[in-house]
Amino acid sequence: MIGVQDGMLQLDGERIPAGWIVDVMVDPDFRGLGLSHRIHDAIRKERDVLVTLTMAPATRRVAERAGCVTLGPTYQFVLPHQLGARTVRRYLTTKTETWPRLAPAIRVFNASRIGPVTVAAVARALALVAGIGRPRAALDGYSVEEVMRFPQELQPFWDRISDGFPAAFERSVDFLNWRFCDCPELGYRRFLLRRDGALKGYLVTRLGVAAELPVGVVVDLLASPEDRLSLDALATLARKILMPNTEYLEAAASTALWRDVLRRAGFCATRTMRPTVVCNDPLLSERILARAAHWHFTKADHDWDQIHPV
Repeated sequence: MIGVQDGMLQLDGERIPAGWIVDVMVDPDFRGLGLSHRIHDAIRKERDVLVTLTMAPATRRVAERAGCVTLGPTYQFVLPHQLGARTVRRYLTTKTETWPRLAPAIRVFNASRIGPVTVAAVARALALVAGIGRPRAALDGYSVEEVMRFPQELQPFWDRISDGFPAAFERSVDFLNWRFCDCPELGYRRFLLRRDGALKGYLVTRLGVAAELPVGVVVDLLASPEDRLSLDALATLARKILMPNTEYLEAAASTALWRDVLRRAGFCATRTMRPTVVCNDPLLSERILARAAHWHFTKADHDWDQIHPV
């Protein structure tokens, strides 16, 4: 099976229907027969543009065989402000399933007690050092409103600033309300940022559920690329909202501007993704390739902010 989530790509101001590849699964007893390639070929008959942000190596091979365009790097960031030894042990225990060869060493490490305590302390210290010399943006002069649904005024805001993103998936009011208000499982919080009454941006966050680690997720923050003060203010707001109830924060960014915003807020990059785009139109593929280093991604894209149980 392959799951596809429909979306609307905006490329140089043009709206282009596209699908996110959100799941690829083949029964272990039937792997090695090319079934994932055949299912992918069938999906391409219905979706002219298929995008994948995070993927297993086997899924990447499917995209590469289909002649994908590989985009520039997208980074996951963390801020381990209050990371504890128990969380380190839980994380490593989960990894014994994906790193079976390291399982014996992980069990010994966790049993030592001092190991997880040291890792947690070092992570907190590195986060503290990373924040030295990076003053936090102040929220002075801004007003913050938490909303249950995104208001219609966000539509002209997005229409006005969208030209500042050469390649991005839409952030229309319909999309935002579908993605962050109508989702039944995840307890998103939504905030609007204003200055002198004018809308300057929004922030979406969520806390980890009981099955997850004690994480706070900066799902999406958006302001005009020309408004760096508001971008920094949104990052400060995210810290203020999430830190009291978490041990570490997660965020993601692809563009240099958004990465700098997270770094100024004390985040450190930990993982690198190389998204892929499979496109049936050769001319459109060339345009996508020309913009490969300028796509805007956050945790709001793909299904990246899904629940990750441990």
